[in-house]
Amino acid sequence: MRKLISASLAVASLAMPVSAPAFAYPAGQDPVIAFSTVGRIAPGDSVSIQISRVKKDCAVTVEWAETDEVPAVTKFVKSTGKTGVITIATPKTAGTYTLTSSISKECAGDSSVTLEKSVVVGKLASIVGKITSSSAFAAKNPVLAVTGTIKSGSVAVANRSIVVKLKKGGEVIKTQSGTTNGSGGYTIAFSGVSYTVGAYTVDVELSSGSLYGKTVKTTAPLNLH
Repeated sequence: MRKLISASLAVASLAMPVSAPAFAYPAGQDPVIAFSTVGRIAPGDSVSIQISRVKKDCAVTVEWAETDEVPAVTKFVKSTGKTGVITIATPKTAGTYTLTSSISKECAGDSSVTLEKSVVVGKLASIVGKITSSSAFAAKNPVLAVTGTIKSGSVAVANRSIVVKLKKGGEVIKTQSGTTNGSGGYTIAFSGVSYTVGAYTVDVELSSGSLYGKTVKTTAPLNLH
């Protein structure tokens, strides 16, 4: 059975313990993937990784699991059991992607290994949203609205299109689009809808683009009587 090694995005390279051997082949410790970057990665930027504990002269290929828009990159393993630095471009659409490399049993030393590294491409946006109503009673045909802000850290996600979905019991009642203002704020009202008694929520979605990855926020429920 194939083994899977997963590691999360790190700010600095992952260092091997001092007691670990330089490489695992033919047996001992599994191959590892090390990733190094400073700050956020913009879509299309290149990232650098290194794979170690692999048999000398083996070819190691690295690619993105979710897309084939970026060509795979192959490097040969040196006598130290490590590849040279492998540089690969990131996808041009913001989001979370997985760098992957499959290493055969002949090169890994014990059994075949799939190495994976999760990489966040583009800025992470955080959505704040609240659903309100002009009346607490469904019989009064209230106007429901969602208000909030979208930011990346302390920076406003300004003038970006969003999609909002009004839901009851998990089912979408109405979908509308809107745009954040210069401060990342938004207010969208759901007019022309007849309501029944129950709990309502709104999904606020910022789609993937050239800078921000897709983000969805569901508001706390609002109860109509």
